[in-house]
Amino acid sequence: MYVEINAAGCPNICRHCGVDGCFPYGEFFSLSELRTIKDEWGGLIIRYEPTAHPNFPEIYNTDIATAHGGWLVTNGFGLARRDDYLFMFERMRAMSITTIAFTLHGLQEHHDWFVCRQGAFDDILLATRRAKEFGFSINWQIYVDKLGIDDIPELIDLTLKEIGELPSLEIPYNRVGGRLWHYEKIRLTLSDVEKHRLHKLIDDPEKNSLIKPEHLTSSTWLKKWLNSPDSDEFKHPYEPPSWFPEISYPTLCIRIDRNRKTYLDPMCNSPIYLGKISDGKSAIIERLRKLQMPLHCDLMPNEVNLSLEEQEQLHPIGFSLRYKEISKKRFGNITACR
Repeated sequence: MYVEINAAGCPNICRHCGVDGCFPYGEFFSLSELRTIKDEWGGLIIRYEPTAHPNFPEIYNTDIATAHGGWLVTNGFGLARRDDYLFMFERMRAMSITTIAFTLHGLQEHHDWFVCRQGAFDDILLATRRAKEFGFSINWQIYVDKLGIDDIPELIDLTLKEIGELPSLEIPYNRVGGRLWHYEKIRLTLSDVEKHRLHKLIDDPEKNSLIKPEHLTSSTWLKKWLNSPDSDEFKHPYEPPSWFPEISYPTLCIRIDRNRKTYLDPMCNSPIYLGKISDGKSAIIERLRKLQMPLHCDLMPNEVNLSLEEQEQLHPIGFSLRYKEISKKRFGNITACR
């Protein structure tokens, strides 16, 4: 079981964020509170923006967090804006963090629009330069959408200049609930990729997930789903394999929000409220076992009808299409916006 906790909030409101990161940010949980929760629930996954916590990187200590594998995924906020960044980098190195990963959505104007914060792009640049000086490996990944697509060639050049290697080109997957339904209006299509030659810009399948975009279209995924309706490819690992969920399922995800409320996050539905953390783990797990299958999670592929535009939309994995179609059943009368 995974336990994700909103320990610090986030200064960004990214339009693709599957966990609805947003401000305020800061110390929602003290180090002592985090250790107490870890003692009851096991190692915690620090969600949202860890560097926004005043006690970063201590919140990544093994007496609080699960193993980080040497990586820090960040929007660079604390690395760029804290005056004690030299001490922060020293502590990160002592904790065996070796690689810092940043996500970009375009050049400055589009990136800042996408994450809803002026100055966010400049934070990544400054954090990257500081981290490079300290000897950290840097990874830039670019999530491409319809509105930022013209920025990609120049952003690739900037990546080579700043970190000396190519970025990765990606597209986000969908989930039910949160912001992804609104994101669908700017999801890439096969025509977008071919027109802008995104599949030719980086000739490395490990760096460019768009090299064979015809394999990622909704119509291609739907054919796969029709052929194998029970395939695990169409379920995120967080989705329980059966309802009512059992604690023995190893990939269940429990989320703890900044108000100390707990939820099951099955990805096929918005997070489902289970109670306050003060209720205790046993009581929360007992409620978990009583959860019924959310609405439309039994959607079958023969019920899906794709418009011509939807057929061309690109999804990185099968469950992304399924969750988008569940969302259509749930939110189809709500206009997706830009």
